[in-house]
Amino acid sequence: MEGIRDVTSESIEHDLNELTQRLDTLPEADEPPPTTLQILGRSRRETDWQQFLLHFLTPDEAHGLNDEALEHLLRALSARDDFEFSFSRFDLDDVQVEQEVVTDQGRPDIVIWSDKDWFLCFELKVDSSEGTDQTKRYVEVEAFDGINLDKSVIEGHHYVYLAPADASSPNACEFVHVSWEWIASELQAFLAESYGEYPSRTTAQLNAFIDTIRNELTMTDYQENQQEKMELYVRHYDEIQEVEDAFVEGWTEFEQEWGTRLANALDTGEVESSSPVPDEYVTFKFNRNGESSERWIFKQATSDWAWIFRDGWWKRADTRENIYNRNRPDVRIGFLHRLEKHRENAVRDHELKIFFRMTPPSPEEFKSSFEQMFYDRKEKIADYTPQPGEITGNKSNLLEVTYDIDVKNHESYFEAYIAALRDAFVDHVVDNEELVSKIDDIYTESLEEIDLE
Repeated sequence: MEGIRDVTSESIEHDLNELTQRLDTLPEADEPPPTTLQILGRSRRETDWQQFLLHFLTPDEAHGLNDEALEHLLRALSARDDFEFSFSRFDLDDVQVEQEVVTDQGRPDIVIWSDKDWFLCFELKVDSSEGTDQTKRYVEVEAFDGINLDKSVIEGHHYVYLAPADASSPNACEFVHVSWEWIASELQAFLAESYGEYPSRTTAQLNAFIDTIRNELTMTDYQENQQEKMELYVRHYDEIQEVEDAFVEGWTEFEQEWGTRLANALDTGEVESSSPVPDEYVTFKFNRNGESSERWIFKQATSDWAWIFRDGWWKRADTRENIYNRNRPDVRIGFLHRLEKHRENAVRDHELKIFFRMTPPSPEEFKSSFEQMFYDRKEKIADYTPQPGEITGNKSNLLEVTYDIDVKNHESYFEAYIAALRDAFVDHVVDNEELVSKIDDIYTESLEEIDLE
């Protein structure tokens, strides 16, 4: 798979280079923290938005705003060029606010009125569209029965269609489209003008409502970033899928052959052609200091648990027979890398995680003895670990170390992975007789603790 180049791969590389360039031009942006309504999963519910707005606009609610938020919004509405509404500060003495007002043609969401001078009839939308002739019916009703308000005695009739800026226009031309985004800006301006005058809880709640509106209806830098990335993903889906499929295929092959490739990458020792291990494993032998020969097993051909262990570090607990597959009761120790579990670390972060592990389940006498002796001798063991801080204190993964997968200085990713794995094996095994010897002593002594009866 590696090293093959053709017209298709050249074309894919060109398209992916374009993708990379577009991603590089996107500004960095963090996701904003969620608002209270977003945490509760209610950030798009019209009834909740209505309740929030009504709360802040109702003078006698326990928010400490009195009628000042209501006054600010009424003044802002009267200043709009598209809204023929006039408002006087003296109107506030008689202003009333009510929601879900009953009529013989439905229930307008909010009605604000001042004695016989004027009324504002609000219909609120967030995601939903207008019901069948809903706004027309509200214009045509003769009275707001729920509040005993006869339209014929009111001088100023005003209708507000409160909806997102990009919503469709209301069916009734009497309704003026006022956007939620505009409402958020006015509420923010109200807070800015009155900074520090109101209870902190009210200010926080009002800010949270403003943030909800903006987060849901106005794309933040983060949301624009995400939207652009989604569009790039769709545009380059075929190329992304093709290279991803190729990598998955290559990774699957690597699972089957990493042991062979590691053995070939080592400068000392050789693959043993005839050994008692299963055919899919690799047996690697080398002479330590030109004297004793050691056999190490590379347990490849598994999707995740990729073991590297000395021959004799996996035994039947009762017979002390060397084994190479699960055969209870057994006791096993060794080094390993997790192909599936840590693939993201390996591919995204270019990090290879190596562990020294005592594998459960083992007989309790062996487990407790091995763990106790290992940590009793941890200072001596630490003297021989290549990197500081490898000793974990964990009961199973006793050592953990990370190696960089140096992709830039190798022809292919898998060559870089094997190079990192080779360095780990050389550091902990080939050039580290003391560490292997200390571990082997603990293993042998712990075996003696198993009651064979």
